[in-house]
Amino acid sequence: MRKLILTLIILLLPLTALAEKNFCHDPESNAEWEELINKYPGDMGIQALHALRIGLCQKVDDDVLTIPEATKIFEDMRQALVERRKKEKMAEQKMKEKEL
Repeated sequence: MRKLILTLIILLLPLTALAEKNFCHDPESNAEWEELINKYPGDMGIQALHALRIGLCQKVDDDVLTIPEATKIFEDMRQALVERRKKEKMAEQKMKEKEL
């Protein structure tokens, strides 16, 4: 679990500073996502972020959203997932401490 959180943080670092860069058609970014979803097929958080990314990229391509808008939506959801995972980890640690 810890490795997964670190992987998410490293691979999905906040993109707000690069908000104008469109990663939707970036081969390196797409390869990273494919590797991530293949490595963790049962992780619904990663699957959800990947699905969100696909949908946001489509909206950017259709000129429904701007790159900064799509980036903001993605980053908000990524941060919510990271925070949820931190809370889950803390709860898990508390349970282990009670068992001792």
